[in-house]
Amino acid sequence: MRPGRCEHSDNYYRYDNAMATTMTQVTRPNRSATGLPALCGIALWAVCIALVFAVPAKSAQSDFVTLSLTRYAKVGQIDAGQFVGVSPGRVVIHVGDSIVFQNADTRHHTATGIAEETTFPDNPRWTDNALQAGGKIGAGAWSTGDLAPGAHSSPIIATKPGTYLYGCFFDYSAGMRGEIVVQP
Repeated sequence: MRPGRCEHSDNYYRYDNAMATTMTQVTRPNRSATGLPALCGIALWAVCIALVFAVPAKSAQSDFVTLSLTRYAKVGQIDAGQFVGVSPGRVVIHVGDSIVFQNADTRHHTATGIAEETTFPDNPRWTDNALQAGGKIGAGAWSTGDLAPGAHSSPIIATKPGTYLYGCFFDYSAGMRGEIVVQP
């Protein structure tokens, strides 16, 4: 037998053994006393679920690279070759992150992408377009444009995984160059 219910009450009956010889009346608590706490519990649960799904798994970040031949005069080595005047010389970021370049020197500098190279070429063959800010890392040509002393670039967004080389339009021959590794 299964528990029975009275038609006009909140009471029900529980059979205490398998043979159903003894019934015990069980009274439910007054619904008005438990309704508000139950509603609050459900509302709290819904808010927690909403917060879990509202927080992104990973938010985009900005890394900073400082350009200065006077501060960073020591020659460094990365897979692409030697560099100087850039700190850090190698930056690792993720797709969607961005890099801001800051000129901490007394001279003008740029950070200009070197297309399709795995090592620093002798001559990157830039045009005067390197002096104009634009582009995205991984999506063709990009540059900070001419950065005066103390200036910083707009954030340059990484759009595609890979390793990207860059250098200074004015001081590339002095070794002012660096590497950006973009991970998925």
